[in-house]
This record gives sequence, C-alpha cells and structure tokens, in this order.
Amino acid sequence: MSRVVWPPLTAATAATAAVAAGAVIGGHYGPQDPRAGLWYLSLRKPRHTPTGPTIGGIWMVLYGLLIVSGFRLLRAEPGRSRSAALGCWGLTVAGTALYPWTFFGQRRLDRSMASAAALLLSATGTAATAARVDPTATACMVPVVAWVGVANLLAEELWRRNSRKKQG
Repeated sequence: MSRVVWPPLTAATAATAAVAAGAVIGGHYGPQDPRAGLWYLSLRKPRHTPTGPTIGGIWMVLYGLLIVSGFRLLRAEPGRSRSAALGCWGLTVAGTALYPWTFFGQRRLDRSMASAAALLLSATGTAATAARVDPTATACMVPVVAWVGVANLLAEELWRRNSRKKQG
C-alpha cells in the first residue's frame, strides 16, 4: 500500500471509502437505537456534555478532515514515515468505529474509555508521523486530536459518575 504514490482519484476513493466505512459502522451504534438511547439518557452526565446534534456536526467536519489527511498521505512520496503515518491513520479510522461500538453497542464505560484513549493515541500518532510527510495532513489531524482529547475527558467523567451503575 505504501510503496507507490496513489493516483488522485484512487487516493480520494480509498480515503473516502475507509472513513465512510468507519462512520457507517460506528453510526450503527448510537442513541438512535431506542435501547441505547434510553441507556444514554439514564447516564449521569456533566453539564458541559455537548448535545447530540453538536457531536454529529463536529464529527461530520472531522470525517472530512480525516479524508483529506488520508488522501494527502496516500499521495505523498513513499517511505517509512509515510508508512508509519498511514498505519496510524488507519488505526484512527478504525477507532471511529470502535468507540461507538464499546460505548453504545456494549454499553461498557470502562471499555469505551479505553477505546477513547486508543483513538487519542492513534490520532496523535497520525499527526506526529504525518508531520514528517505532509504539513496539510498534519494540520487536518489537529482538530481530530483536539476533539478526541475532549471526548476522552468526557468518557472519563461519564465512567466516574456512572461506574457503580449497571452498565448493560
């Protein structure tokens, strides 16, 4: 995958398909499922928890930034740095599906906190490794890292407030 510079259309298609797959899989789990929605409503949340539409809007922007970042990395010159950046990027995209699955699908605040931490590590790794490859790809990852950092704080707070509550 990382030995060639991908043609523009192929890179755009691959990056978009990967991010869309993560979004669709992650979107399968969420408060739109009646049981998951009721469970989420029952959680004790901090006042600063963003609304569902706010979270959805932010993720739409972040998915677009992930697509641009992936596209730029696929179009960059082959090498170890690009391979590392693409590996971290792939883990980040996978994490966009993993977190909703552990949070809404499994209703496990402990596991979702761990998956949020893994997502933060992979997003930060993408930004750090992309810095050696493509400045635009790096810039696209900065808001992803920032938002996932906020999500980690919220995940921890939800876990802390609800850890004694039955999670399933």
